[in-house]
Amino acid sequence: MIPKPLTYKAYTLIFFMLFSIAVRAEADVQRAKALFQEGLTLYQQRYSAIAITPLEKAAKLGHAEAAYRVGEILRRRYTYISEEAEAYYRQAAEGGEVYAMLRLGQKGNFCGTLRECDSNREQWLDRALETALPKATSGDQEAMMELFSVYWAAGDRDKAFEWTKKAAQIGNSFAQYWLAVGLLDEREMGFYWTEKGRREDVLKWLRASAENGFPKAMLRLAGELRADGLFDEANEWVDRLGQTDYFDALFNYGLILLDGPDGMYRYPQARPVEGLAMLIALHNQRGSSTVKREIDIFKETLDSEVIAEAEARAKGLLIDTPVIYYLPKFGI
Repeated sequence: MIPKPLTYKAYTLIFFMLFSIAVRAEADVQRAKALFQEGLTLYQQRYSAIAITPLEKAAKLGHAEAAYRVGEILRRRYTYISEEAEAYYRQAAEGGEVYAMLRLGQKGNFCGTLRECDSNREQWLDRALETALPKATSGDQEAMMELFSVYWAAGDRDKAFEWTKKAAQIGNSFAQYWLAVGLLDEREMGFYWTEKGRREDVLKWLRASAENGFPKAMLRLAGELRADGLFDEANEWVDRLGQTDYFDALFNYGLILLDGPDGMYRYPQARPVEGLAMLIALHNQRGSSTVKREIDIFKETLDSEVIAEAEARAKGLLIDTPVIYYLPKFGI
């Protein structure tokens, strides 16, 4: 029996069904992105216990990085990879998240209940390399930094260094910071005839990262310049610390302004109102006991008028700025 051709009405119905499915799918994608961003901000504020809820919702909608972040929170919570964390890592890995593949391939206590992690380690490292290398070769900066972790995990320090330097050379601010601090300075990688030459490169890459707007580099650069006695340049970066959203940068900014010329940075002029206001605003948002302790110490030495003005000014600071910690995506 020859089937009857579809009527116009049937075609119209099918079209609208397919259109509705596509609209719902796009809505899910956008909702997943919003949930992920909400969770990531909370995560960067070190509110992992709260961040996990929107991240789990995003992961259920298919967001690969959200699944990876949930796995990270669960791993830190239990100090090993539980079955639940493993499931999220596997979802993230299937979605192309290289760092999830590396977690599944880690040795030692990280394995937890992941019984097959030792036998599958090389397989996961190979998969991570196969995922990241083509992207990095085509110029993807994030993939270049993924390759740093891949090669480091595989024990190839030279290639890890090489890919970090490539990312730094094309302007990746984190790569520039990590090249300066993690590889050239702390691990002393790369060959130099003199320590002066190494030091010059450390400062060169820190400056590059700071000029690209990476707050961790700004703070570290200010400290390194101060240590070298370059106070004028150091304090130029101190002034920029107060414009960031990085907790450590804002905290140090407030302290330096309060110390003025008598402090380690020899800041040209004490600005107690601005400095105290920043610390108060920081404490209002974060509730840090360390910040509160410094506030109390300085209040003992400041006039009541200065304190009152600082408290008033603090009400207008960091209002719409979530203070974050710039936690690395693939950390300990």
